[in-house]
Amino acid sequence: MDNSPRILLFGAGSIGAVYVLQLQRAGCQVTAVCRSNYEAVKQNGFRLLSKRYGNVQFRPDLVVRSAAECPEDITYDFVFIATKSFPGSTPSLSDLIRPVVRGRPQTAIVLAQNGIAIEDEVSRAYPDNPLLSCVVYLPATQTEQGVIEYPEMLNLLEIGTFPSTAPESHKAAATKLAELMIAGGGQAEVHDDIQVARWGKIMMNCAWNPICALSMSTDADFLLSSTPYAYDLVWSIMKEIIELAKKMGIPNVNEKVAEQKLAIGKRRAETRQGREVSMLQDVKQGRLFEVEAIVGNTARLGRQWGVEMPLTEMLYALAKARFDALVREQNREVTQ
Repeated sequence: MDNSPRILLFGAGSIGAVYVLQLQRAGCQVTAVCRSNYEAVKQNGFRLLSKRYGNVQFRPDLVVRSAAECPEDITYDFVFIATKSFPGSTPSLSDLIRPVVRGRPQTAIVLAQNGIAIEDEVSRAYPDNPLLSCVVYLPATQTEQGVIEYPEMLNLLEIGTFPSTAPESHKAAATKLAELMIAGGGQAEVHDDIQVARWGKIMMNCAWNPICALSMSTDADFLLSSTPYAYDLVWSIMKEIIELAKKMGIPNVNEKVAEQKLAIGKRRAETRQGREVSMLQDVKQGRLFEVEAIVGNTARLGRQWGVEMPLTEMLYALAKARFDALVREQNREVTQ
């Protein structure tokens, strides 16, 4: 195992846990940074209930609470970040991974997170490290600490360097990561410009996530609630994002792509098999959600580029107020 790739999986929740198994199946040594589920995973490992991998019990090679607990003599090939994205948070993501990245320019940093315009902070902090930006399609849920339900076959990681003009050595890191994901039984694609894929997903996330979280509905339940008004609202938000991408020169973000994304929700509505999107899961469980990375950054880019986005801005204002209310609730619980 001495020559096997070493991975630090930072944020081993629902999606991160699946990647722990996937990377171990590819022959990697995986250290998992677990936070809220640390005690459960340290004691029992993970239990995965999966259509793709079956029902399996497994353990990371090492479980830690933070990057600072990682052995100092280990140089990781990849620091794979699967936490939620909270731009502007303190401590910053760059600070949290500093113990395992500082002074190790060969370590590739992988942002497997939602949102747009989330790479700059890490890029500035570690300009010499390969920075891989990824789009994740992996519908898994942590139903209790250390227990992951993964009911679909969908497993795709879209990978690209940030920026797209990065050196060939950085692009080689993207290819290597894709090879590991495929060897572990998943799917992966390397993109010349990952921002096209990011914008394709933000078109879906920026519409569905806040709508479902605010309405406390699955995607299918929302579409069925007020036909045709619900459908028209989702479609109109996607069109605002298409106009923004067009103004910014992002290619291949168009109505055809939007129709493909929206067709997923329509099929679920027809079969009455809706999905709880990530923001809805977070609100129901009292967790903070990615309002800034997904909705706030999109709305701010709209104003910066002079694109009218009234529906997106409305969703941001409402979702941000819900986020702030959740913060107040959590602060009250701490002080009581």
